[in-house]
Amino acid sequence: LFRSETEYVVRCTKHMFTRHVVFQFDCTNTLNDQILENVTVQMEPTEGYEVVCCVPAKNLSYNHTGTCYTLVSLPEEDPTAVACTFSCMMKFTVKDCDPNTGEAEDEGYEDEYVLEDVEVTVADHIQKVLKPNFGAAWDEVGDEFEKEETFTLASIKTLEEAVGDIVKFLGMQPCERSDKVPENKNAHSLYLAGVFRGGHDILLRSRLVLTDTVTMQVTARSTEELPVDIIMASVG
Repeated sequence: LFRSETEYVVRCTKHMFTRHVVFQFDCTNTLNDQILENVTVQMEPTEGYEVVCCVPAKNLSYNHTGTCYTLVSLPEEDPTAVACTFSCMMKFTVKDCDPNTGEAEDEGYEDEYVLEDVEVTVADHIQKVLKPNFGAAWDEVGDEFEKEETFTLASIKTLEEAVGDIVKFLGMQPCERSDKVPENKNAHSLYLAGVFRGGHDILLRSRLVLTDTVTMQVTARSTEELPVDIIMASVG
């Protein structure tokens, strides 16, 4: 979330829970004449996410890393709207200090620093899981929450590109080597598996056909309805 020549280094890790996301910000102060106190990252979402609270890093001396957290609740009105971009502002109290002794002045002043945006995508909500026998896993999940739709991938010209884009976009695990497209084929089946936040299996079976463009028939199954709705809404 920073440019390499800047004075603060910030790295973000996302922790997904059933109804919340915890953003962990590891912040490093690279200025030897400043100490930062009460460091937080204030986040502004673009969609239905809501910031609940921030837990500050108490003190950042020169070349030391501290961690602060921002807790965000997931959208409730439209739970399928999982993709979001957050603008991020690092806020803190600066105390000037002696670079030689590290001794800081008593009085400080408030300051802030604009960070790069943080994106949450559908792939952040799904953890890869390998199903060695995809057919058996498919039957085990059952069709209670199955949905099927057909999409046209107008901008994609090859099956290989389509498979690569789908795997990357959804963040799911290809099964039975189905991410490998045989040469000179104009049809292919892709099998993907994952665990949606909250611990629900999500399986996807995609039949791809290449003509002038790629047509994709997607069938998704899960033990809950929401993961299926999110997959369909995201792909569409």
